[in-house]
Amino acid sequence: MSNLESAITGAIASTMANVIVYPLDVAKTVIQSETKAKETDELSEKDKRILRQENVIRCLIRIFRKRGLRGLYQGMSTSVFSKFVQSFCYFFWYSFLRRKYFSLKLLRNTQARPINSISTVEELIVGVGAAALTQVVNNPIEVILTKQQTTDDKDNVDFYSVLKQIYVESNGKLSSYWKGFKVSLILTVNPSITFAAYQRFKDILLKQVSNSEKSYSGQLTVNQNFILGALAKIISTIITQPLIVAKVSLQRSNSKFKHFEEVLRYLYKEEGVLALWKGVGPQLTKGVLVQGLVFAFKGELTKSWKRLLFILNLLIRRVLVLR
Repeated sequence: MSNLESAITGAIASTMANVIVYPLDVAKTVIQSETKAKETDELSEKDKRILRQENVIRCLIRIFRKRGLRGLYQGMSTSVFSKFVQSFCYFFWYSFLRRKYFSLKLLRNTQARPINSISTVEELIVGVGAAALTQVVNNPIEVILTKQQTTDDKDNVDFYSVLKQIYVESNGKLSSYWKGFKVSLILTVNPSITFAAYQRFKDILLKQVSNSEKSYSGQLTVNQNFILGALAKIISTIITQPLIVAKVSLQRSNSKFKHFEEVLRYLYKEEGVLALWKGVGPQLTKGVLVQGLVFAFKGELTKSWKRLLFILNLLIRRVLVLR
């Protein structure tokens, strides 16, 4: 597939997957953005106890009681837009950089043995480059989305209102839309780990299946894509969870933090080392579901796209023959 085709199918697949699990995404963001020490001194003992016992189900119930049903989907249009932009840019740049790097590697190959793939380290480097280029465009949308998901103001949660609010609160500093950009750049290792792990798992599986089945088509099934995508996402999430928590804490509504290092120090000193992995349950659940669905949807969309192109090609040939 071309870079554009890969970007479009990846973006559509990601959008479909994220819409399905959106309430879980809201709960995950709320859990990760809440602190339990100094910033909650004004809360009652009952509210503090709720925070200490918070899990994804309790959080969803709390959001529903406070904001209503619409609160579970607060910021969803922004999320859909963000995920589409992020996935389109990432799949485009990942496909583009991977192909360019592989072509360059082939040109520089002086060994007699042909090169059929790139290494895991090279996959990681390509993934980081693609994610970094993507984040330049997508970071402002993520800042707006995080504020939408963590605010209790029901009247001013639309995209334009939050956009204007950020501008006013920062006294017109455009850099406020790139808050958390540094940690976002570091987090570019997350999708690169995911895709590198997926590619390795996929290569191993294809090799094993092709050896056992001579008539194998070389394409994974929906279930195989889902499982491989889920396993890859679990690995990347566990490794990068502290940075994810720091990023959400920076970008949330009424955040008092200025740098992600400040968030990490605060959580470690005030709440303990496990606080760095708070919300990892819903993060993993959401991440595994989304990543699995993305790879499953993308695989099916790719197959459908190839079938469509094949049919169109046949129709064009028949029209030309009839003429």
